Amino acid sequence: MTLSPRTPGRGVPSTRRTPARPASASRPAVPARSASASATPRASASAGTTAAPRASAAPAASGSGNGSPEYVRFCDGVRAATGIDLGQYRPGQMERRLRSFAQRQGQKDLDAYLAWLRKDPAAMDAFLDRMTINVSELFRNPERFADVEKQILPTLLKQGGGNLKVWSAGCSYGAEVYSLLILLRELAPNGRHDVQAADIDNRILARAKEGKFSASDMRNVTAPRRQKWFTESAAPGDGVTWQVSPELRKAVTFRQMDLLRDSFTSGFDLIACRNVVIYFNDDVKDVLYKRFYDALRPGGILFIGSTERVNNAETSGWEKSGTFFYRKPA
Repeated sequence: MTLSPRTPGRGVPSTRRTPARPASASRPAVPARSASASATPRASASAGTTAAPRASAAPAASGSGNGSPEYVRFCDGVRAATGIDLGQYRPGQMERRLRSFAQRQGQKDLDAYLAWLRKDPAAMDAFLDRMTINVSELFRNPERFADVEKQILPTLLKQGGGNLKVWSAGCSYGAEVYSLLILLRELAPNGRHDVQAADIDNRILARAKEGKFSASDMRNVTAPRRQKWFTESAAPGDGVTWQVSPELRKAVTFRQMDLLRDSFTSGFDLIACRNVVIYFNDDVKDVLYKRFYDALRPGGILFIGSTERVNNAETSGWEKSGTFFYRKPA
């Protein structure tokens, strides 16, 4: 679920708008738009969802890192124009991506590319879209969701008296949060659950609220779940789509958020922030994971992506609670 965010009214790219968007700082806040190697993750997460963190959100000193002077100028210009701080990402990797983007658009270097983006709002939108990675699907990494269904949620439900507070941070277009909600409704149908989802990109949030998914998004959804929780339809040019039931859509509170800058509520039983931080530098990751730690209740669980890990987890206070699950001690 992984993000270059835009400033709040512009729908910054996803962790995840998504270089991979930093998750709101989601999903990121981290990037996740397609599985292609050329996209960057969101700070949106999510299962995707992550946006690039804003300049004021993280500890990194500038948008330049250790890149070339031309790269520094480009990062400074993008930050001034959009609020996105590309400096939260690994500079060598990010500079290579940006130069590739520029060449594909016929721009000779990053200075020329920046001048073009400043003059052409459509080009800037396209750039932010390319920086967004919205890679997600319902029940992505099914073996991990099996762990959530059989181990994580039953334990949390027992501790929480049958009512849970759950957050999909860097939610991208909603696949992750609806997957979690389906499991909650199946395991504790009478529970009074508080289910929240956040991403930095308002446009991807609009899609998440709509709750429509493609056939490929649905490949890990069992036939009984399709029948119970989704309605199948076909539209000219769109192929078959599946829409989440009104019951589930009404049960999620969506919020536009920069995960590195905006305040969190606390007392969460489960926070899912998957594939949102994989392109962030270590300082930014540490800041975000500390924020998640503080937002969890004692005994709460952080669920991360299959390519991610919490650095120095034990010395930061975390306990491992299975593969890609970290527990805040009770």
